[in-house]
Amino acid sequence: MLRTTRTLTLGLAASALTMLACTRGTEKEPAPKIAAAQNEPLDMKFVKVLKGTFWMSEGGKNAQKQKTIAADFELAAYTVTQAQWQEVMGDNPSYFSRQGEGNQAVQGISDEDLKRFPVELVSWDMVQEFLEKLNDREAGHGYTYRLPSEAEWEYACRGGATSKEDCSFDYYLDKASNDLSSNQANFNGGFPAGNGAKGPYLNRTTKVGSYRPNKLGLYDMHGNLWQWCSDLYDAAGSVRVIRGGSWNYIGRICRAAERDKFAPSNRHNLLGFRLARVPSGG
Repeated sequence: MLRTTRTLTLGLAASALTMLACTRGTEKEPAPKIAAAQNEPLDMKFVKVLKGTFWMSEGGKNAQKQKTIAADFELAAYTVTQAQWQEVMGDNPSYFSRQGEGNQAVQGISDEDLKRFPVELVSWDMVQEFLEKLNDREAGHGYTYRLPSEAEWEYACRGGATSKEDCSFDYYLDKASNDLSSNQANFNGGFPAGNGAKGPYLNRTTKVGSYRPNKLGLYDMHGNLWQWCSDLYDAAGSVRVIRGGSWNYIGRICRAAERDKFAPSNRHNLLGFRLARVPSGG
């Protein structure tokens, strides 16, 4: 039985699986140029996002305050997969895996596809161990790997949008919109957002990159899994920020402005992470 010290404040407890404890100025500006994606390590793909100032959400509302990303950074195109975690850590803690308690939900998934499912059941503390091992492994190759800050995550989620108008939407795939269907992202399709059509409800995670990316080439920024960020949720506590919504949540909770929190020791089958990297010493 998974350990959790809190219940997520938003979302929909849609199935027995979840019972396991189961955010550039005011003028409109073009999005920053995005460098070509790179592949390394672990066959990961990273997209370079250039520094800029955007309108970040606050209190769940879009475009509430200007926030400057002071330095370029790279963000992984996908969340970390089960195979990537396994290679670094030597195990696979995921619920939706061959040996996990949710193995029945992925019974019809091929082994090769399952390797590309996102790793979950990883606490913030466990992610720090992964990062330490990965940075040791990649020492001398020019990069330091870390979690993105909450602001970096939102800036990238919004596709590098910088104007107040362009930062006022809820969802960012091939174009910005206030509508979301589960044909576009993995969430509970019975509860689409805005005027989005009702769609399938997989009742589990799915292979990373199964839906269209945003215009930066980032996949699964809405749904599939909540993603750990580096930040504290508030200065007074110890809980950490999570972003993006997940497979068992309703469409509204997968908005770019939505944020929630988890204790750093907590693990859940709706929670994973995405890597950021910067040049070593940067």
